[in-house]
Amino acid sequence: MKYKFRKIFFLSILIVIFFRLSNANADERMIPPYAILDGNNIRAWFYSSGIFDQYLINNNYPGFEWPKGTGQYAVFTAGLSCGAYVQGSLREFMSSFKGELALGYIIDSSGFPKAVSDFRFKIWKVSRTDNHINNPDWLNWGLMIPYGAPYIDVNHNNTYEPLIDTPGVRNASQTIFMCLTDGYPGEHKIGEGFGGGTAPMYAEVRLTAWCYDLPGLQDVQFMKWQVINKNNYLWDSTYFAIISDPDLGFAGDDYVGCDTIRRLGFCYNGDNNDEGSYSYGINPPAVGFKLLHTKNNQNISMSSFISVPSTSSPSPACEKPPYGETLPAYYMMQGIKKDRTPWVVPPGGSASYVTKFCYSGDPETGMGWNEGVPGNPSGCVLNCGGPNSYYGNIVSVNPLGNRFMLLSLGSNLLIINPGDTQIIIAAQLIARGSNYLNSVTKLKQLSDFAQHYYDSVSVIGVNNISYYVPEQYKLYQNYPNPFNPSTKMAFAVTGSPLERGKGGKQVKLVIYDILGKEIATLINEQLKPGTYEAEWNGSNYPSGVYFYSLIINGGIIDTKKLVLLK
Repeated sequence: MKYKFRKIFFLSILIVIFFRLSNANADERMIPPYAILDGNNIRAWFYSSGIFDQYLINNNYPGFEWPKGTGQYAVFTAGLSCGAYVQGSLREFMSSFKGELALGYIIDSSGFPKAVSDFRFKIWKVSRTDNHINNPDWLNWGLMIPYGAPYIDVNHNNTYEPLIDTPGVRNASQTIFMCLTDGYPGEHKIGEGFGGGTAPMYAEVRLTAWCYDLPGLQDVQFMKWQVINKNNYLWDSTYFAIISDPDLGFAGDDYVGCDTIRRLGFCYNGDNNDEGSYSYGINPPAVGFKLLHTKNNQNISMSSFISVPSTSSPSPACEKPPYGETLPAYYMMQGIKKDRTPWVVPPGGSASYVTKFCYSGDPETGMGWNEGVPGNPSGCVLNCGGPNSYYGNIVSVNPLGNRFMLLSLGSNLLIINPGDTQIIIAAQLIARGSNYLNSVTKLKQLSDFAQHYYDSVSVIGVNNISYYVPEQYKLYQNYPNPFNPSTKMAFAVTGSPLERGKGGKQVKLVIYDILGKEIATLINEQLKPGTYEAEWNGSNYPSGVYFYSLIINGGIIDTKKLVLLK
């Protein structure tokens, strides 16, 4: 009887919500095309066309303000783009300057995919201090749960229940969610920015953006894209790219680079004094994008990072932005130039110098390839002419200028079948050091902290695999073991059946290194009696022996050994 009453209660809430929204007048149903994520030191604009970090109201202005409220900006625009072959034809959805996505989802219409939308599809935003009274998005969040909106499953029953479960990402100060699609042919425009103008891929893109005001994360924002192939045909040779125009203060005096180990692309000022519009002055910061996690039936990671000089910067034609050029944009997402010329490390001259990771050195120490001094080597090779062009004029130190960046992932072997989902999780972050080069070092350190937090707290979750009340506490051996890079650990929480309706036990699942140092906390929350499973991803840790402990109400129940073998 209690279950029946609860079901009727929640159904009545949804009916009230539906009629409240569907009977709203025209003014109330106006859907704003953007939301602002500003729950920490960064203020960033997110648009329903798929782009972010741009301010489009009245005119085009940069939209990544840091620190917020200062009128100083670090990025002009950014977004996730995709290109693949569908039945032998190149298709793209691009999100660089205007965006080719729109609010909605894909349905099957008489055997063909079709983009549709209704009153539910808008940009949703909740803050940690919101509730069902002060924010309609908090109250109506359940309308987006079927489309991937995140929530905190308070009673761990794997079902979203309004007024019981909490909308948004756990511990986040703010969460934005939107369900987008490229399925509207009219949204595909040659003038998007990079490439664009193809027929739709029929992708459904579920974007979550969130931030924390926790110590150490005030200068980081997180994005998660769930890209689902809703076409009837597979996507072949699929590439994704975070395309950005990082105007760091004044746009005309920037350099860019990448860290392949950290999967980080960054922009920094070319000297220690940033002058001009939106400038940061002395000791300017560095800004970047970090790839945190990808998930698919294939293991993909950062596949390339290239610099694209703006049209006003001195550079050969094959390096210029592919405005309205569909195939050249796809080539650049692959990590090569517009005419398929490879990037080569100075001095070039042979295939042994070919790379897909531009300026992969460390600017502060001068180790590796950088745009300017210090750098060993430094500068670039101005080569064009096709796949076997390894020669060109050598520039010993690159001139300062406006740069675009492409941080890509994918391959010619990446196939996304109908119904498959590619998950990409990234962070945008900014840091200021003692000088313009030290700012890059500080940015790398911040990216390490963001990765550690993501791995140990914010995303790795706990799944309830049985509500049967175990006879005793138990920690099971992880599987697989040895593992690379992920493993799962199951454990049992006992208790009286009467505890099912109460708060439960305080449970921690902790990872230690061989020296006994705590390196990750997978779980730290109240759990009711049942059997649970958690996952740990050791991608950012070295091979070796580790230990994990189950701690209940402050006491260690059991400790077991696990082996990471890369």
